[in-house]
Amino acid sequence: MAEFLGGAEITARTEMLGITNKLQDAQIAAAKTKEVNKTAYLQSIKNVSKQFESIFLGYMLQQMRKTVPEDPIFGNSAAKNIFSDMHDEALSKEMANAGGIGLAAMLYKQLASEGIKLDPGAVVKQNTDISI
Repeated sequence: MAEFLGGAEITARTEMLGITNKLQDAQIAAAKTKEVNKTAYLQSIKNVSKQFESIFLGYMLQQMRKTVPEDPIFGNSAAKNIFSDMHDEALSKEMANAGGIGLAAMLYKQLASEGIKLDPGAVVKQNTDISI
């Protein structure tokens, strides 16, 4: 009878150890998922910040262009206006990707810190030093 209880105890301990290992594996997988989600979240904030700065710079370029007197050689045609708008849009995207005026970096730091405050259970350390 003592052998039977000993065998059952060994089996129970082995099962408990297996369950503990599965729980630890699940916790590690959950931490990795949070890390991947946090990284994706921070990357999306970075992208949105750059896009916002690009839109802002595009609007600023359009307003600046309105202050320039009309060109007497080329006039004010629809084609020229379309070209100017397309040029301003491309220029604003390039300016934002090159660092812009620092608006994207400020937005990123603010939004990333707010987002991390909303998730107190995050396992990942806060990293707002990503250069934009």
